[in-house]
Amino acid sequence: MAPVLPGTAPPTSSLSAPLAQSRTVTCPFCQAVTSCASSPGRLLHQFACPSCRENLLVLNQRTQETDGGLIDRQGPTAPPSVDLSGRITGLAVAALACLLNYVLLSTLGFWMFGQITTIHDPYDVDALLLSPLILKANGWTPLHLAAARGDLPLATSLLDHGAHVDQLNGNRRTPLYEAAKRGQTVVVTLLLTRGANPNARGKLGYTPLLTAAEEGHADTVAALLNRGADHRVISTLGDSALHRAVRGGHLAATQILLEHGVSVNRKTHGETALEIAQHEEDQELIRLLRAHGGREFSQAKAHRARGIAQQKQGQTDRALFAYAEALNLDPDDYEAYYGRGTALLQKHEPDEALIAFHAAIRLNPTYFEAYSAATSVYTARQQWRLALALWDQFLAQQPQHGRAQFERAIVKRAQGDSAGFLDGLQRACTLGHVAAC
Repeated sequence: MAPVLPGTAPPTSSLSAPLAQSRTVTCPFCQAVTSCASSPGRLLHQFACPSCRENLLVLNQRTQETDGGLIDRQGPTAPPSVDLSGRITGLAVAALACLLNYVLLSTLGFWMFGQITTIHDPYDVDALLLSPLILKANGWTPLHLAAARGDLPLATSLLDHGAHVDQLNGNRRTPLYEAAKRGQTVVVTLLLTRGANPNARGKLGYTPLLTAAEEGHADTVAALLNRGADHRVISTLGDSALHRAVRGGHLAATQILLEHGVSVNRKTHGETALEIAQHEEDQELIRLLRAHGGREFSQAKAHRARGIAQQKQGQTDRALFAYAEALNLDPDDYEAYYGRGTALLQKHEPDEALIAFHAAIRLNPTYFEAYSAATSVYTARQQWRLALALWDQFLAQQPQHGRAQFERAIVKRAQGDSAGFLDGLQRACTLGHVAAC
């Protein structure tokens, strides 16, 4: 028998013993031995001692069952179940994230590769990254590469084995262009001897002469001029070889161009080569250009600017007088001729206006505004043949000009030539003129 203290539990050792339906206890007050029944579901059992009538508290051991007892009663425990659907979902999300990252990085890589091959000079990028893939992606042939490197034996061998001397790469450049750009004069001479076209145009209307002048390769400029390069050619930006050489500050190349008869006072964006040199404050170039008859026309420009302002204010007669003063000072001011033509149109004198527009075109064969104004007069008169002839003249010099292709297509539509209209729209769209797409 275990003693029971008032309000206390029996010793721990007694907890592990199995309980019967009743148990014997000893009263701690009177030491009387008595029995009491268990109360299932209750922690403590209270009853009065039959002898001394004191209240006794007895711990009901059945409610304090041990973990071991629970395990014994419940039997073996099954292993916890695993949520396979959650794990599969997690793996699927992780795989999708990896796939998206791969697509993103691949797209970024292709975009960067496209930018390199489109914007930058592929040969220069290849020299930096040592990646022949860039050259191949831009359509470079072995002859292009040999010409750019100045490898005369390899270039000669390639030509002897049938390499096309005027093959275009992705930037519409010939091997001669690539050699001229880098001053490889020996290879330039070889290519010209083998029949290369010295006036082949690339993007922006550049020719081998223009790029050689821009880079300042005087010997290459001389070799090209001596073998048929046209020094009168103008890029789509409006620059001649002289303008490019002066902008780059290349004294020797400028001198060679002047010695070969390049027009010293031809304008680009309204400026002569001398005026460009004055902006750059290059005293050597200024002296050289003045020695060859270079001029600046600040007063003529002031008169022309006044004429434009007066024309906007509706003072047509005063504008015509201002344009006349500008042309007296600078007879080659094609912009003054164009301004005079637009003023004459305002006075409803289209015949005189056409004379002024044609004078502007003669002075600057790539002056788009003058072509547009003249063809508008011909179109209004339904003189389709003359309008188309003018656009053909312009496109012969600027074949990559999308706006001109579009304007020519408009004339075709007015003429009633639907097939010619659609063909012109397609060409203009291909050249990047959005309005035609």
